[in-house]
Amino acid sequence: MIQRRLLAVCAALFVLGCNIDPKSHDAKAVSVGENTFVYNGKLYKLLNNELLQISNLDSSRIRKLEISKPTLKDLGEASINYIKKGASGNIKSVYRGNFLYFRLQLDGISDLKENYYPGSFTVQFMDEYGFVINSVDIQTGELIGEMNEYGIVNSYEYNGKMELNIEAEAAISKCSISSSVKRK
Repeated sequence: MIQRRLLAVCAALFVLGCNIDPKSHDAKAVSVGENTFVYNGKLYKLLNNELLQISNLDSSRIRKLEISKPTLKDLGEASINYIKKGASGNIKSVYRGNFLYFRLQLDGISDLKENYYPGSFTVQFMDEYGFVINSVDIQTGELIGEMNEYGIVNSYEYNGKMELNIEAEAAISKCSISSSVKRK
């Protein structure tokens, strides 16, 4: 029953969108979903203040949605003074095809593996209002030490990825880092 109603609504919206005469001065945008509308026989989506043409309803060819070139996003520095005074973490990310790739760099805790019990770091990816969009746990054993020319660890790094839709990625504006790591 619900499927029939949904199919009827989608068909009606499709017919309305296809019947717009592009030469008419009365052509109006028809909403077909959240931030999605049909105008002059083309389907558009407004995403992150960018208007993307999803498809051309007048064409029989199906094309893949092309996302603009990935850009590096600096999610800022988060203090981890609760582990060691002056310690911090920095996160950068880039979004490519349904995946958010990110790099966590931890500075100021070069003695992490020698003077601290094994534990984990939790990175929370948040929107501008502080709501958590997604989070990931990273075990201390997964961190890679970056050494200087004398063989001493300067900082630790973790490179990861997680599956995330484009709307959720667009909402991410900052991050926080928490941890279960304790001093020996």
